[in-house]
Amino acid sequence: GGRWGPPYALIQGQIVVGQKNAIDIAKPEPHRPIIERGMVAWAGGKGGPHFFVALANHPEWEHGHTVFAEVLPKDMVKLDDLVKTRPLVETKPKRPPIVTNFVEPIRFTIQEIKS
Repeated sequence: GGRWGPPYALIQGQIVVGQKNAIDIAKPEPHRPIIERGMVAWAGGKGGPHFFVALANHPEWEHGHTVFAEVLPKDMVKLDDLVKTRPLVETKPKRPPIVTNFVEPIRFTIQEIKS
């Protein structure tokens, strides 16, 4: 995973399934709200495996991404700290945007929280 630099304000990653049924996200109808800080959505508007966590509100993207989760506020603080403190490396593709990646991948767990 990595972080797209300004003005994108997001952390993008890829779900790599290490065990059977590690992630099962039912998507009967696409949920495409205006992207807000903490929302987790499929990158490119498709159904994975690439996703992003919004670090800021993105009204400019309108309804272009399917949201499938949200990060808890206490965990957003942790993500902000990771972006500020983890070693980063910049990649300059032939055309913008410049991509800033974490040097080491960050492993995480997705957990359903029953309300």
